[in-house]
Amino acid sequence: MSNKLKLNEIVFIAIMASALGIAWWAYSFVYNLVSPFLKVFALSGLIEGFWQMSGVFFALIIRKRGSALLGAMIAAGVEGLISQWGISALVSGFCQGLPVELVFLAFGYRKFNLSICMLAGALSALGGYLVTYFWYGYNEFSLLFNILNLSSGMVSGALLGGVLSRYLALKLKDAGVLNQFAIACES
Repeated sequence: MSNKLKLNEIVFIAIMASALGIAWWAYSFVYNLVSPFLKVFALSGLIEGFWQMSGVFFALIIRKRGSALLGAMIAAGVEGLISQWGISALVSGFCQGLPVELVFLAFGYRKFNLSICMLAGALSALGGYLVTYFWYGYNEFSLLFNILNLSSGMVSGALLGGVLSRYLALKLKDAGVLNQFAIACES
């Protein structure tokens, strides 16, 4: 099996990541309503895990290097084009996708169990928090605020980015819609 992404894999990532980018844009309306209330308690990270889904989702399905980062960047690019986030969405996509890519690379793109997916989702949240910290002025907040918000974001990343992505990918596999991808070889 080649480690290079094939055309059908790139097309799948592009289409699904575009759909995910549109879902992220729609989710940002909910986030903008709820996050100010959670931010008061340094817990807005609890609802940010949805943005950590793409890298884990695509790495789990395609199982080739570059799939996590490509999926995260395309989803972020689409969201950035149609939302208030603009270019910062691409920076976030890179910072969220790269840690996922590195986690799966560390395991040779051969292990995709729940723990590794959760680790990838949590580290994706950490990568995304770096953007938030500097770009959106979280460096002005207290250390306690940042620790609480980052921790809540990593929990959300592990659950939504890791667990939910894995659940959705496995359900799609069980439904037979991913038969042409590496995930279908898993028993």
